[in-house]
Amino acid sequence: MSLQDILKRILDEASAEIKNIEADTDKEKKILAEESAKIEKAEQDKLNAKTEAVTQSIEKKMASMARRENAQALLRAKRNIITKSLELFLSKLENADDKTYGQILEKLFAKITFRSGKVFAPAKRLEITSKFAPPGFDVVAHKDIEGGFILHTGGTEVDNSFRSLVFSEFQDALTSYFAEQLKLI
Repeated sequence: MSLQDILKRILDEASAEIKNIEADTDKEKKILAEESAKIEKAEQDKLNAKTEAVTQSIEKKMASMARRENAQALLRAKRNIITKSLELFLSKLENADDKTYGQILEKLFAKITFRSGKVFAPAKRLEITSKFAPPGFDVVAHKDIEGGFILHTGGTEVDNSFRSLVFSEFQDALTSYFAEQLKLI
């Protein structure tokens, strides 16, 4: 056998071995590509699941925040309605006719046990306030009082101004009454 024949045979065997290696490499590439695709798909599925979970969580939080905002807006609207109702009621008290105004004063003065002092009243209602004030009290006009009166005797003050009665002493009861009447509760 000649050297060329031996070389040719070695080259043919090497070529066959290269083809086998290339075939094996192609098979391994396919296997690796398939495994990589499976891993990529699994990772993408995990990412999609996480994204969906986060999206649902955000949607729930947004819905919760929207409900809370709506509830707060509704509460503010109800509070405004109640406040306006109280202000309207106060205005009605302050502008009541003399007969109704006198009946209210009579009930307020009935609870007074003091014997002397000053009664501060609205200038436009001095006459009617004087009529119902207990004897021994001086009735004096006061620019800051629109209805009712403030009584001073010694160191004691009794604030029976309509504003104080509506927005302080009887506010809770009036608020409940108006809320019920206006179907806010």
